[in-house]
Amino acid sequence: MTDMFVLLLLPGAGDELQGIKRGIVELADLILINKADGANIGPANQAASDYRAALRFLHARSANWEVPVMTCSATENTGIHEVWDTIERYRRTLTDSGEIAAARASQAHNWLWTETADTLMDTLKNDPSLGQQIAELEQAVAQGHTSPRVAARKLVEKLIQ
Repeated sequence: MTDMFVLLLLPGAGDELQGIKRGIVELADLILINKADGANIGPANQAASDYRAALRFLHARSANWEVPVMTCSATENTGIHEVWDTIERYRRTLTDSGEIAAARASQAHNWLWTETADTLMDTLKNDPSLGQQIAELEQAVAQGHTSPRVAARKLVEKLIQ
């Protein structure tokens, strides 16, 4: 949760609350209905109201942040300053709570192990002394003669010898 996820929607698109969007809505830190101008003001306000109602049924990603639903018009420059103020408030709130620092530390931890796994995998696959054994173990696994776990342990043992 190091960066803010803004869900930008159009008013009156029809399927505002369809299940296909539910997963995306759950990720949002801000839901923003743009083009809330002219004949779109009513549909934009209705969409915002629908999203506010839907958010009450979803689990919050952060105990420190309640997802706001806002309308704006980039064309008429209405609501834009309020959106920016909300973005700044989000950053302040999550920084002050330590949530951003914790998320970055977790992300760095995950990257460390992803990079370690990738490096080991590349080293293993590109080790010329293991080429034949890799092929044999892949075949044994495919034919059900050995388990992937046993084959993996054999390869790692060979690599670290």
